[in-house]
Amino acid sequence: MNGAIARANQVTDQSFQSLPPGSQGSPHSSALLELDHVNASYGPYKALFDVSFKVPEGSAVALLGTNGAGKSTVARVISGLVPVESGSVVFGGREITGLPVWKIARAGVAHAPEGRSIFASLTVEENLMLGFALRVGESSPSKSVKEALEKAYAAFPRLGERRRQLAGTLSGGEQRMLSLAGILTIPPKLLIVDELSLGLAPVVVDEVFDTLERILEEGTTMLVIEQHIGRALEIADSVVVLSKGRVVHDGPVRDLEEIVQEIMPRPEE
Repeated sequence: MNGAIARANQVTDQSFQSLPPGSQGSPHSSALLELDHVNASYGPYKALFDVSFKVPEGSAVALLGTNGAGKSTVARVISGLVPVESGSVVFGGREITGLPVWKIARAGVAHAPEGRSIFASLTVEENLMLGFALRVGESSPSKSVKEALEKAYAAFPRLGERRRQLAGTLSGGEQRMLSLAGILTIPPKLLIVDELSLGLAPVVVDEVFDTLERILEEGTTMLVIEQHIGRALEIADSVVVLSKGRVVHDGPVRDLEEIVQEIMPRPEE
């Protein structure tokens, strides 16, 4: 298992493009999220072509592919940031295609996009309080903002040390940590994480993935987009691979490992 994951980390653009179209797995059951023949574009540029896959409730699905494959576009389509040209997105048995972003978020979908989403002129604590105030009481009535803050500082001690510091003066990695803490502290029904490890030191990446494993165990469903393929596979139950905006593989992690072993160049004996 570990050997296959290590090799998966070395997958190249050519490897992803080589995945056979016929390698798609059988449909999942008890899906919390389902995309059905979704097409999407950025102006004249077609980004997604008939994308279909399901995310079973309580599971983690790794969405993999090379740069430009359409992974972030899928995340934006689900959260309502990019409109669907045709096809449908169903969440919790209800079609959310075309709904505004705030309604999708209120339904229980949280999107942690690539990059940083903070208010630079506010302190670390003010950033967290603003985010928690919007969510405490909706998904977890018994929680208070104070309790959420304590939980965030316990999960990310570095933020506790800098709680009075302006967010704009934090390092890049610390700003990314701050944007993640606001989401990971109060887990949603569905968490879409896009390149969580980007800009983070290895020790912080370990902390983040430990937190992801914890909230997964607590019942949150996840769609994970991650540049470090091995880290994504460690927590994933199944894998969807995109190539040039199309799904070329949808199945259990072990199936992807077998494909990777077939398409990776073998060392000379």
